[in-house]
Amino acid sequence: MKISKVLSLALASLSVFSITALTGSAYNSNQGGEPLSDGTFGYELRDGSYTVISCNMDSIIEEIPELRNGYAITAIDDKAFANCTNIKTLKIPDTVTSIGSSAFAGCTSLTEVELPQKIKTLSDGIFMGCTNLEKIDIPDSVNKIESYAFYNCSLLKDVVLPGELSAIEPMAFSECSSIENIDASKCSSYVFEDGLLLNSSRTNIARASVKLTGDVYIPDSVTTIDAGAFSVCAGIENLFIPPSVTHIGDDAFGYCVGLKSIDFSEGLQTISAVAFKSCTSLQTLDFPTTLKEIGDGAFFNCPALTRAVIPEGTQTIGEGAFVNCQSLMQVSIPQSITAVGANAFGFNINEDGSYSLMDDFSLSVFSKSAGADYAKDSKVDYSYVDKNLKSTAFIVIAVGLILAAAVFAVVLMSRSRKSVPLSSKKAAKLEKEKKAEENYEKIIDND
Repeated sequence: MKISKVLSLALASLSVFSITALTGSAYNSNQGGEPLSDGTFGYELRDGSYTVISCNMDSIIEEIPELRNGYAITAIDDKAFANCTNIKTLKIPDTVTSIGSSAFAGCTSLTEVELPQKIKTLSDGIFMGCTNLEKIDIPDSVNKIESYAFYNCSLLKDVVLPGELSAIEPMAFSECSSIENIDASKCSSYVFEDGLLLNSSRTNIARASVKLTGDVYIPDSVTTIDAGAFSVCAGIENLFIPPSVTHIGDDAFGYCVGLKSIDFSEGLQTISAVAFKSCTSLQTLDFPTTLKEIGDGAFFNCPALTRAVIPEGTQTIGEGAFVNCQSLMQVSIPQSITAVGANAFGFNINEDGSYSLMDDFSLSVFSKSAGADYAKDSKVDYSYVDKNLKSTAFIVIAVGLILAAAVFAVVLMSRSRKSVPLSSKKAAKLEKEKKAEENYEKIIDND
């Protein structure tokens, strides 16, 4: 299974970034725009002000300066402080108006940061993987929190949204395993009620409190559960999704380890990549007939899963959709399926990243179908379900013919006591047998 976009972005941002060490004494770079270093930070002159482009990873830093060589410091570059694990607290001056993507990603010792008061955007992955970040005061000037901004900030507990905020992008607070309360009282674009952060129209769930437990009912107004919305909500046991919901985003319920059952309603169309990854207590899945797509790794590592009923009408099943589902031993793939991704069923992932075929796993597939192609290509045991359906249909028709004949005989007997000639009885019997045989041949030959 190729790594989904969700996992690849996360892994890329949390990996060791390549940052060029800049050495030498500080010098004015007004001419030529060449970078400089003061031993702690690397700078680059851009449009008459300095951008911090790197940090000495061995330095213990608490504050970024406002000026350097007479020029204001107005920006922090992409990944400038990535993986600087010695930073515990940090004050960023108000001269800074722009902070780049993944600027502080992987700063695992960072517990608190003071952001500048004129910044407009918390960029993509800005604090991704800051696993000790406990407190963040988001300035009132911020109007957008981009994807992965606080991904895997596992100690972040409370968040206050600024009044100017108009957009929280998917995965912004994904896998924040301690997040309990989001204060949206100043923000007209979002509301926080019953443990759910929703947009003001209440059509999208952006994030849920990890304090949710037991039965959780999604409000009837919701149409989309955003990526990462319920990730690491370990206390949820039974989930009820209304007919209004059409889309479940990437990693929406990842690591909901207490989740046992999901009540899907008719109306749901897509379950995105890794939407229910590592829901280790999930036992059964009965998908609605409206479902069209099951994404890559959607139910990756759900070891307690014993049943997954995929209805006719479903069209695509992504790569590794049911990898590491060790208790799922048999699945029927409907004829409507047009594509089944690699390792979607019947495989486990080994420690070295290779795949191994599960013992005793089997598929029921239709002949000349995408399911049959997958089974053959993957060397998964399979049987043709359409042959069984034909046999069942023949039995039903045969029984119907017998019952019809019995009723017809009763009617004839009630109308007349005259005996029917033996030759007529034999002719009628032969005619019934001939019709039954013809019906059987039609059923068997009808692909």
